Amino acid sequence: MRIALLALCAVTGCASFSSLKSETSIEPNKSFLLGGGQPGAFEVTGRNSGTVPVTLFVERNGKRDSIAIVPAGSAFDATFPAGAMAVVRNESSTLTAVVTVTVRGDIANLGMRYEPARR
Repeated sequence: MRIALLALCAVTGCASFSSLKSETSIEPNKSFLLGGGQPGAFEVTGRNSGTVPVTLFVERNGKRDSIAIVPAGSAFDATFPAGAMAVVRNESSTLTAVVTVTVRGDIANLGMRYEPARR
């Protein structure tokens, strides 16, 4: 994921695009975090293209609230306010989750990382 985003930034210039598309693999017992601290809102649309369910959360001010459990093959769509973080948690302890996402909005300085899943 990071390599694809870096290549996209090198070709287009990160500040010049207002959306990005990516397929992200999330290891068992891990979460993918997107955003946090950005000055504007962003929208995440996507599909759970893997074989295990994922849970979508919004995190604001250190508090994480569940938005939806997304079964394998299902689509999702959520808007995150300025400063919020999108969290996609792999619900499997043995299988890798795969999500395909499109992110639109204030994404010029949108951070991305993985962390162990909080239960």
